[in-house]
Amino acid sequence: MNNNEELFNQAKNEIEKLWSDNKKLSDFVNWPNDLILKEKNTHKINVADKLSTWKSPNDNQVDKIHNLISNLSPHVHWENGYSENEVNREFLNKYGFFELIGPTGHFLTLEMALYVNFLDNNTHYPLHNHEAEELYFIVSGEAKFESEDEESKILKSTDTRFHKSYQAHSITTFDKKILSFVIWKNKFENVSKIVDPNNI
Repeated sequence: MNNNEELFNQAKNEIEKLWSDNKKLSDFVNWPNDLILKEKNTHKINVADKLSTWKSPNDNQVDKIHNLISNLSPHVHWENGYSENEVNREFLNKYGFFELIGPTGHFLTLEMALYVNFLDNNTHYPLHNHEAEELYFIVSGEAKFESEDEESKILKSTDTRFHKSYQAHSITTFDKKILSFVIWKNKFENVSKIVDPNNI
């Protein structure tokens, strides 16, 4: 096993432990037992270095996961998910995600998708939606979450937020950045789309 494989497997094992300890995660979707680590090209974007240098000084479960994800950051296939026609360049420089687990992830499964999302401080992720049902799990940092037909709320480490299929939602950071797991089930092959708030 090479060093990169060990990094990926350490992260996967710690997240699996988190799943077994967290009822909101396990109730949303079962942890897949068919995970296969596959070769996937590394693709770096602007936020990759920001995450790789963001370390937690603490040693509890979620902080260990944060640091494992931070260590993985230079070795994963990062994506922006949107074009400059949909969002501005500043947003693309401050946002990114990679599919750690899923049908096109570093670990393959058809049971779910788990994306690692990074949003830098003082950034607004515009209103968007998607067909998949979604659960956010906040690893580190904090942000304001706003959703169609729900009250806005500041979420912090270990908080969760559920979004129904096609429920429009947005995220805003202030003085702190945020690292999240975004878990999709049902129709996770369909991408997110920016939503015009006037059409809701």
